[in-house]
Amino acid sequence: MNQDTSYLKSFSFEEYELHLGKLRQQMVKHGIDMLLLSSPENIYYATGYRSWYLSSLFRPVFVAVPREGEPAIFLRYLEKTTVQNTSWIERIYYSGSTSRNYGVMNCTNYIDGIMKYLASLNAEVKRVGIEANAGQHFQWSLTLLKEIIDEFSQIDFVDGSSAIEGARMIKTDWEIRNIESAGYITERAIVDTFREILPGRTTEKEIASGITSRMCAGGIDKISYLTVNSGADKYSTFNSYATSRVVQPGEIVLVDISGHYEGYASDLTRTMFLGKNLPDDYEDMARISMESVHAGFAAMENGNTIGDVSQAIENFILNSKYGDYLVHSSGHSIGLSVVEFPSIENNSVVQLETGMVLALENGVYPYDKKQGAESIYLSFRMEDEALTGINGPRWLSGPGKMIYTLSDFV
Repeated sequence: MNQDTSYLKSFSFEEYELHLGKLRQQMVKHGIDMLLLSSPENIYYATGYRSWYLSSLFRPVFVAVPREGEPAIFLRYLEKTTVQNTSWIERIYYSGSTSRNYGVMNCTNYIDGIMKYLASLNAEVKRVGIEANAGQHFQWSLTLLKEIIDEFSQIDFVDGSSAIEGARMIKTDWEIRNIESAGYITERAIVDTFREILPGRTTEKEIASGITSRMCAGGIDKISYLTVNSGADKYSTFNSYATSRVVQPGEIVLVDISGHYEGYASDLTRTMFLGKNLPDDYEDMARISMESVHAGFAAMENGNTIGDVSQAIENFILNSKYGDYLVHSSGHSIGLSVVEFPSIENNSVVQLETGMVLALENGVYPYDKKQGAESIYLSFRMEDEALTGINGPRWLSGPGKMIYTLSDFV
């Protein structure tokens, strides 16, 4: 009896066609005949195949996306069923150990598989794009890459990062919903964990554990970023892991968290004051941090550039009474990866288009001017996700509360 296994697919066939269409449009733009994808994010984007198998750096998997013809995947035999379950790829080239009774293989190794696949295409492949530049990454060893390049000496292997980034930069409605869901789950986990913090008893690790366990219970399937900072010794460290340090009354706790829902990431930063009555200067710094992000949100209009967004955020802080304490950048795009192209930088000329999702962030970090930023003694930052839309920007997370205090949970 045949059972319906469509529920195993990572996304719909219509979504699959949208992704392929965008990749091919960018391949034409950049003069690339085929993309050879190796990183889990790009393999998932192009096929729907997602597996913990890809967490190993010793079991190569490749996906070939041609400008014309059906894509193909190259991997070990034991993953064939997962490919069939999760993806829309029909051309699977699989090999395995000859010492095991797997059955009939349709290639002897990945090079043999690629060779057979290229021979089956109607169009000639002269330029192949690989993940070779900043923002992308070739997943496997450089030795393996050299073997492929040497074997196919008639092909020009070039950087395909711009084509990949151009396709992934504009999100589909399905991708946007997943980013929004990831943000909602993450926000709820942070607030519910803040509710349980006991100054003088709770450790940073307990805060991290509380947030991640709630995120996973809410449907998050991967945690990719988890910073918990408290105390003067850590405020100048922007990306440090949670420690066994006990948080103390009157301190600021800053958390910067990213989790993935159906592969798509959240990235939220929230702060909490471990007291009931927020000092006036703390309130000012927290408000300026939040309002700087809102200034960036207001600049997310179609036709503006990423540089316009960055300058809106930074200028808000620079024009405040805490303008001397601007040390952080203003964010990045977000999607399957926490940090995607384009980054939010003052000199970026990338134009905003409908469907771009940005993680807007910045803050105020007071420090001793004589010692430099390594002497930061307080840390205020806000981060939320926003979508560029036809009718203007829309928040996909939050927007978050300026800062939490113990009074919020009485």
